Formats: sequence, C-alpha cells, structure tokens
Amino acid sequence: MRLRRVALTGGGRSVAVWDEPHERWLPLVPAVALAPEFAALGAVAEDVVSFLAGGESIRAQVRALATRLTATDLSATFALEPALLPFAPRSLRGFATSQRHWEQSARGLVRRYLPRARPAVAAFERVTGRTFPPLRPGRLFFEQPSFYFGNHLTCYPDGATLPWPAFCRDLDFELELGAVLAHPLRDAANEAEAEAAIGGFVVLDDLSARDVQWREHRDGVLGPLGKTKTFATALAAEVVTADEILPRVRSLTGSVRVNGELWSRTSTAEQLHSFGAMVAHASAGEQLFGGELLSAGTLPGGCGLELNRWLSPGDALELEIDGVGLLRNTIGARGDSGPPPPGE
Repeated sequence: MRLRRVALTGGGRSVAVWDEPHERWLPLVPAVALAPEFAALGAVAEDVVSFLAGGESIRAQVRALATRLTATDLSATFALEPALLPFAPRSLRGFATSQRHWEQSARGLVRRYLPRARPAVAAFERVTGRTFPPLRPGRLFFEQPSFYFGNHLTCYPDGATLPWPAFCRDLDFELELGAVLAHPLRDAANEAEAEAAIGGFVVLDDLSARDVQWREHRDGVLGPLGKTKTFATALAAEVVTADEILPRVRSLTGSVRVNGELWSRTSTAEQLHSFGAMVAHASAGEQLFGGELLSAGTLPGGCGLELNRWLSPGDALELEIDGVGLLRNTIGARGDSGPPPPGE
C-alpha cells in the first residue's frame, strides 16, 4: 500500500492512501469524518508511522473505507503539492551494503582528487584483474552491516530545492533505498524478528560534498562522514508498506535522470546484507523506535562520483526505484544553503 502525507485545504495534515481500484489518493482525516463507523482509523489518520504500525488490520479497514466511499469525491479536501515529508525521521542510519559501489566510488575519489595515482591503480587492476587493495572495503564490511549516523533533522521533501553549501565544491547525489521502522526493538534474536519491525520503504537521496569527503578521509580524525553528509537528505513523498517490498527487496530496479537525461540504471540485486541483518545489528544493545530510518546505502552506479558526472546549479534531479517511488528535486545555487529544511 502506498502512503503519503498531505496538507488539508481546511488546515492540518492527513495520511493519504493510494486507492488503487479507483486510481485516487484517499485522505483519511476527511474520509473518516464522512464514515463514522471507521472512527477507529482516526488514531492513525495523521501519522504515517502509526499507520504502518497497525499492519494488515489497518490496511484492511482502509480498503473497506475506500469501498464505502467509492462514489465520494474528496479531491477538493487536500493538496498533493507542495509535497510534504512522509514522516519526520527519529534517526538516520546510513549503511554500506554494495561492494561495487564502494570500490567504484574509491576509484572515483582517486580520479578526481589524486589524478597522478590513477595510472598506477589502473595498471595494477589491468594486470592482476583484481581491485587495487586500498580501494577495497575492509574485512568488517563483509562480516557485519556497517553504518554511520546521518542528520535526521536536515531532511527535504520531494520537489524541494536542495542546498549547495558554501563549503562544498563538488556536490553529489546518492540513490538509496530506506526502511522505516514501525515497531520498537532491542536486541533482536534473529533477522526475522528484526525484519518484522520494518513498516515501509522510501526512496532517499543522501547528498554528499565529495571534496569535503576527500579532505575528511585524508586529513581528518573521525573519517570521511562528518560535514560530508550532514547538510541535506531528501525523501520521496511516498512510503510503500513492507509487505509489498520485502518479498522482492533484492530485485528492485533503479534509475537516475538529470534534466531528463538517463545517467544510470541500477538495482538492489547486489545488496550484501539483508534489511533484517541491518536492523538486527542496529538493535544490538540499543533501543530502536518506530520512525527511525535505515538506508541500505547507495545502489551501485547510483551516484555521480562513480559515473564521473557532476551536478550543476539548477539541475533537475530524478531518483527512482521502481515500485517504491520517485524523488524529484532541483539543485540550488552554488554556495547557497537555502532555507532550513521544513521538518514535519
């Protein structure tokens, strides 16, 4: 089931559900007001995470509500644009699960910022048929899911103009699939228990300042994930419930378009660790809550650094994962941090 949050024309917010049989968005707050027998849905009508926590019981009630209001036109009660964040993340963990993305990005950093070393790296890989050792992820990458904490307070919605901070020269996008938790969890006993805590999936763009990343990696003390990543993340307007995505989570296709031009096609097929493994690892010795967002990391070929293609101010960026959603944003002026993120 596809969900989003919408602004009501009379004020306030509502969860809207895609009513597929009738090809319309059904806003729950005004819908429940017209059908008092579904008053119990009022408890989840304004919050996507609460809706997700209700599981199949809530989805069944919504399908019945949609049938009850088949002949009712609610299009004047809400607005889809401008798009709202589907939820306000309580935290943001960025995992790394694609070996190919990691190695291609490492080659991209060398190509961009250490060009004199590039011929030696290329020669080694050509002669040996192996990745140049310093470009490979460390052993722990393969043994367990690895993540960093992003900034959950700098999330921008679909349609927003994304900032280009003054400290950044090389702004980049990252096409990622994120899972939002619907249930609390601590010390998951296994991957199945952890997976059951996932409520839905969303497309996200983890913006990156690549020149800052290079400096933080080469000369910093805490690694390449400080100011590199904390200034902006964009979320698509829609969340798709976990029951629709988990059975095929490793067979989703993705694409990147800039100004209408296809830059990349990719997929989730190479994801090393499952979402269950990621959530279980995050829950070890730690309390997780509904509304926390965990990204599986960049899909291979899903960032400009890998493609050696770079954004410019004013670019229209479209990141899509089939069956999950489409995220559309405009790149802001160079050096303009823009307005603060809108929050909820």
